[in-house]
Amino acid sequence: MKIPILSGWMEKRSLNKFDEYLDYLISGGQAKAGVMVTEKTAMNATAVFACVRILAETLASLPFPVYTRLEGGGKRRAPEHPLYNVLHDAPNPYMTSFALRETLMGHLVTWGNAYANIKRDGRGQVTELWPLRPDRMREVKWDNGKLKYYYQIDDGTISAINSSAVLHIAGLGFDGVMGYSPIRMAADAVGLALATEEYGARFFGNGAKPGGILKHPNRLKDDARTNLQNSWNKMHQGLSNQHRIAILEEGMDYVQIGLPPEDSQFLQTRKFQLQEIARIYRVPPHMLADLERATFSNIEHQSIDFVVHTVRPWLVRWEQAIKQKLFLPDEREKYFAEFLVDGLLRGDTQSRFDAYQKGFQVGGFSVNEILELENRNPIGEEGDKRFVPMNMIPLNMVGEFKPESSGEPEPEPEVNKRAIERRSLVAATNRALLVSRFEPMIRDAMTRVVSGEVADIKRGAKKHIKELDSVDFTIWLDEYYKKMPDRIKRTMFPVYLTMAEVLRDATTSELSGEPIKELNLPEYVDGYAVKHADNYTSASQGQLNKIIRESQEAGTDPEELIIERLDAWTEKRADKEAMYESVNLANVIAKAVFVVYGITRLRWVALGSKPCPYCQELDGKVVGIDQPFLGKGDSLESEDGRMSMYKPTLHAPLHLGCVCQISPE
Repeated sequence: MKIPILSGWMEKRSLNKFDEYLDYLISGGQAKAGVMVTEKTAMNATAVFACVRILAETLASLPFPVYTRLEGGGKRRAPEHPLYNVLHDAPNPYMTSFALRETLMGHLVTWGNAYANIKRDGRGQVTELWPLRPDRMREVKWDNGKLKYYYQIDDGTISAINSSAVLHIAGLGFDGVMGYSPIRMAADAVGLALATEEYGARFFGNGAKPGGILKHPNRLKDDARTNLQNSWNKMHQGLSNQHRIAILEEGMDYVQIGLPPEDSQFLQTRKFQLQEIARIYRVPPHMLADLERATFSNIEHQSIDFVVHTVRPWLVRWEQAIKQKLFLPDEREKYFAEFLVDGLLRGDTQSRFDAYQKGFQVGGFSVNEILELENRNPIGEEGDKRFVPMNMIPLNMVGEFKPESSGEPEPEPEVNKRAIERRSLVAATNRALLVSRFEPMIRDAMTRVVSGEVADIKRGAKKHIKELDSVDFTIWLDEYYKKMPDRIKRTMFPVYLTMAEVLRDATTSELSGEPIKELNLPEYVDGYAVKHADNYTSASQGQLNKIIRESQEAGTDPEELIIERLDAWTEKRADKEAMYESVNLANVIAKAVFVVYGITRLRWVALGSKPCPYCQELDGKVVGIDQPFLGKGDSLESEDGRMSMYKPTLHAPLHLGCVCQISPE
């Protein structure tokens, strides 16, 4: 297929030798450091290559949808627009959107200009974009008030292209049309980086020794001089010939004339040039693996600064060039393309949820919008509602509240009750969001616990179960599980403490007033981790002992049944533990915070898009903070049957998969 202007360029990507020489004559030159610097040779400097790659890959990896403006304000994605697929998915039959944007951005940060040939259909809509090589753009000039681009095609001829057929993204320049090449503007800085690399390579190529001369007391003939030089190089040049003993004959002396690296500050120069090139491209040094000035406290802010001050100006250049060249004139008021940088600005878990909470409390975010930002599924229609600070009620309920008159107040009990229920729902939903965020962390930790346990038990069973006799294995099992709780606690405590700290802060923000006593969170979480470890160990050992006991009664080999149970643990147990413990810990910490703030009554809040009938029956139930929602032996009835309690239910979860929460009344 013949592509307009390009004439098969996709099949001939590399320059021939003539083009290389032309590069030196037209776009390159010798830096003061003595090396030739062009946009291509500059890529041999690792810092330049890293900066170009970082900028190109960052821009190329950002989602780039087309939007349409809504009449009442706001925007929505417009996949129906023909340009949506070109920018977001495939700009031409041979390239992905990532590949095109990476290529053009690479051109832009080296040559200072990026060009793409625009192909349109009969209605003028853009159907394809093809990259044009900036090294073949021979001239851009005004012709009768319009820009013309003069491009060298494969056969060497120059083709004039109208401005309407070229997407031109320009960097910094002084004429408003063409951008300056950062490489040419900083040729000496790049040249010094290349020179130091070449110096280091030659230095080690010569055996990591400075150069020198052999001094002979007499005059040597040409042949003798050549033979002496060749034999010396063969004997002593290169890293493999280091430390060989030199034998000098006929009164010869060796005189060093090279400059040792320490005297030329070789390493300091290389480090400074890395920072110099990072300065040219405004890339933080830590992104170039220079962590000298990076700390855990500032590296996140450096990364955000990179997005705001480095990436954002490039994005604006792209967006405005695309709006001007790719959208039809009558579309520009309604349609636009915009990069999504939210993912690059994400902070740590606590910072993000603090921001979500503040946005939620002023009606800026709905629950579903927060879930979408966290790349999670919505919770249903109730998650689309927005709330305002006044008692945290929906906006459409504000009118139901009447201010007190100068006379006797007229309370509206039903409305107040609904407000309290709404407030409880909001608070519980906030904590449920945190639970969903921490559940994968608990799953990962429990996977390590279960994997180690399964591997150990399998080895123990193979070693100690002999000829249907499992007595040795039972004794070994007792000893093994004596050490298990401590292993579980060491693994789970850091995860639980991190989750508890975030949940404590989130729960505290729901309350007013001051705490009546102090909550020693590490000690509290330590007790929780110990209890979980004991329960887990007891369940594991109980299941295995039951298999052994039943096998002994049946006179069968228990090893096969044990292996089967262990395989089931590997497949599902970590998921079940994470599902249960994440919700359980959230409610345990919430209740502990309520206690220290003097809360005396708790409300059960059923959550989830479709709560089960048992949870729905408990929804809204209020009890004293020291009372259970259900006592031991109590039961709940539904069409699915009866659920009986084998222990008091002090808080959610009611069952595996329950995501309910408790809130203060």
